[in-house]
Amino acid sequence: MESSGIYNQNQVVANINSRLKQGVSLFGFYVLNRAMSSSDGIDTVPANPYDLAGEYGPAATDVRHRVTFGGSISTKWNLRISPFVIIQSGAPFDVTAGSDLYGTTLFNGRPGIPADPTKAGLIQTQYGLLDPNPSPGESILGRNYGRGPGQTRVNLRVAKAIGFGSETGRAAEQRPSVTAGGATAAQASGRGLGGIIGAPKTVHRYNMIVSMSVQNLLNHTNPGPITGDITSPLFGSANRIAGGPNGEGFFETADNRRLEAQLRFTF
Repeated sequence: MESSGIYNQNQVVANINSRLKQGVSLFGFYVLNRAMSSSDGIDTVPANPYDLAGEYGPAATDVRHRVTFGGSISTKWNLRISPFVIIQSGAPFDVTAGSDLYGTTLFNGRPGIPADPTKAGLIQTQYGLLDPNPSPGESILGRNYGRGPGQTRVNLRVAKAIGFGSETGRAAEQRPSVTAGGATAAQASGRGLGGIIGAPKTVHRYNMIVSMSVQNLLNHTNPGPITGDITSPLFGSANRIAGGPNGEGFFETADNRRLEAQLRFTF
């Protein structure tokens, strides 16, 4: 077990945050990202425990392009409409040979890149001919060599404020803001949008805010973790939908379109 690793990341971030007019605010950012590492964390095990060559490659966080934009539109009757859209390119995944190549009881060994295209047992993939049983001295495919499909998620939050009690003055207009790091998992899913778009408020001291958050409004299917086993009929595809905002991991609550109602009282 090796506890050390290398992680190098470079990013270019462009932000925009504008208030077009009273009650209408827009924000967005674009991230160009490149992340390389020799490990994806404590659960990462080298494909070949006797040779760490080839372990340095794209990190699991190497999502090359990510665009996020949204806004907040206040209308009559203390109603606020807040869209939030995330579009990103695909994340890398590890391509494996589908067998325990090194007697470690693990099936994370990677296929070889054959020098002889006529060798028996080779498998044709979108990454070229790969050898599930690499010979000694054969070049091995690098870690996280595969690249999954992109992800698109359109979220929407609609909230209405009902005010009562004594008047305190003009209703506050909250201006949305987003940090360069992007939205949290809850915000990206549509469940935590209140933290970046604010909430409607009346001139009264007491406010009852009724809202509906819609995750994945267009019901677009984002594939989950990609199958990297070249001997599997599902190689290069997914057999479940994405759970996290970047398509990573498996979540029991993974779903497509999701509606959540919320009732909030402020004073």
